[in-house]
Amino acid sequence: MSTEEVNREDSPYTITDCIGREVELKGIPKRIATLDPFAGQTVIMLGHGDNMPATVGGVKRDLLLQAISPTLAEAEVVKESGAINAEAVLAMGIDILFIKGDMYENTSEKEKIEMTGIPYVVINYETMEEQFKAFSVIGDALKESSKAEMMINYYKDAIKRVEERVKDIPLEERPKLYHSVNEALRTDIEGSLGAEWIGVTGVENVSLEGDLLLKKRKTFTTLEQIFVWDPDIIICNESGVDKFILQDEKWAGLRAVREGNVYQIPIGVSRWGHPSSTETPLAILWLANLLYPQYFSDIDIKNEIKEYYKTFYDFEVSDE
Repeated sequence: MSTEEVNREDSPYTITDCIGREVELKGIPKRIATLDPFAGQTVIMLGHGDNMPATVGGVKRDLLLQAISPTLAEAEVVKESGAINAEAVLAMGIDILFIKGDMYENTSEKEKIEMTGIPYVVINYETMEEQFKAFSVIGDALKESSKAEMMINYYKDAIKRVEERVKDIPLEERPKLYHSVNEALRTDIEGSLGAEWIGVTGVENVSLEGDLLLKKRKTFTTLEQIFVWDPDIIICNESGVDKFILQDEKWAGLRAVREGNVYQIPIGVSRWGHPSSTETPLAILWLANLLYPQYFSDIDIKNEIKEYYKTFYDFEVSDE
């Protein structure tokens, strides 16, 4: 490495995080802690997975992420049940912490983080626009702005490709859809990221029409209400929920179940389209292809998936 390159890596710089805080960094971080799954996925995406000795359980457990970044198997989980293990982080010589906004708003956790003296970057991603910003902020922090911009452009292009075709699809050809989130009866609410990305496809998202039950910041419906909606298609973001719905007798009378139109949203480095997922553009393309195959027949979704992981994670995905 040349003297110029060393100086560039060690030169201090300042970035602005997702909530407008200015964060001073002494140089490109060499030891990174991601206390948030979106940040963990993005750090690996930007080629810094080997510099991430600390993360959260969901990132460490992911089999595809482990295949992409084998050193992840050695990473230490430093946040559980919303609480940071500040002593462990300090002992690891961490240069930067990525945390989510709700952790920053938790007074006791914020105090623990600030007592470490480690620079921390707050990211938020409750909407697609906020996800663009989160990619950009993490890219700025790691001096990988051009890679982050590539991801943002792909994301925006996926939205544009779908919206341009969907606008010409007659309303009568747009099915009614129910989105199961984590649990069979948990679903979307207006303004959620799930409702937003599904909305790009122009489908009728039935849960946005009804009264939902709020429990600990999560929204639920009832099976009786789903029967009133009687959706044409059901998509599930949690592994196994699709099989439960197809096999449980209580759901058998629904049109989507009778006709076998119950699908699991694919899972890659995360559950596509989940709030903490970096793969929302893939979720949009997959759903559009599923809903309107006659309008998206020229898009080879399997090839799209392979190109995505090769381009953004430098990883060859097999057919299996």
